[in-house]
Amino acid sequence: MIKEQFSRNLGIMSEEEINILQKSTISIAGCGCIGGFSAELLVRMGIGKVKLADPDVFDISNINRQCAATFESVGKSKVLALRDHLLKINPELIVEEYLSGVTKENVQQFIHGSDYVIDAIDYFEFPTSLFMHQAARKEHLYIITAVALGFGTSVLTFSPTGMSLEQYLGLPDGLSPEKLNELTFPAGNYTSSLPAYATPDKILKWIQAKTIPTISVGQALGPGVLVSHLVLHLLNRKEPVIVPEKFELQFEL
Repeated sequence: MIKEQFSRNLGIMSEEEINILQKSTISIAGCGCIGGFSAELLVRMGIGKVKLADPDVFDISNINRQCAATFESVGKSKVLALRDHLLKINPELIVEEYLSGVTKENVQQFIHGSDYVIDAIDYFEFPTSLFMHQAARKEHLYIITAVALGFGTSVLTFSPTGMSLEQYLGLPDGLSPEKLNELTFPAGNYTSSLPAYATPDKILKWIQAKTIPTISVGQALGPGVLVSHLVLHLLNRKEPVIVPEKFELQFEL
C-alpha cells in the first residue's frame, strides 16, 4: 500500500518502483547547493534513507541558492539544518549524520550499504572528492555529481567499471599529498562551453578567493537532472550518460 504522500508518483512510477526507492539508501557528500536540493527531491520521490555529510555551517551568503539556508539556519550545521528540513517532508525518513564531513576515517562507513553516491563536495575540497571516488569505486558504486553554470548545469556520472575521476582529469599517478591539496576541480572539465562571464582570469581569481558566483536557477537545474539520472538508473529504466561523456543543459553562453 503506497502512502498518500507518494500517491501522485503513481502513473509515472509503479507501486513496485516506489517500494524500491523506499528501500534505497543514498549517500550525499555536501549539504549545500547540489547536495541539499538533490536530497529534497529524492525524499519527495520516496527514498527511504539518506546519509548526509558536511562539516560546514550556513552563512548569510548561502541564502541565495542553498536548500536549507534561511536566516533561521545561519550558523547552524548544514547537515542538521537539512536533516530537520527533510524530516518535515517525511518524518519516517532514516538519516545518518556525518557532521565532520567525509574523511579518510569515515568514508567507508559513509558509503557502505548505499545504492548510489552523490558528490556535492565543495570545489575547493578536491582531495576529499578524490578519495571518496576511490572508495566508491572499490565498493562498485556509481557516483554522480553536478555543477551549476549560471543559468545552466552539467552532470557527470562515474561508473565503477568506467573511467575514474583521476583518468577523467588526466592526473598522474603517485601525486604527493601536498600536490593533491593544491588541486581544485577544473571548471572546463565540467562543460564543453563555459558561460561568457567565466573567463580564465576570473575563474583563477574566484578559485584564489574561494568564492564562485552562482545563482539558484543553476542550483535547481543541477539536482533536477542529477536526481532524474540517478532514479531512472536505480529503477533500471535508463542508463545514465557515463564519463567521459557528460549531460549539459545551458541557456546562456
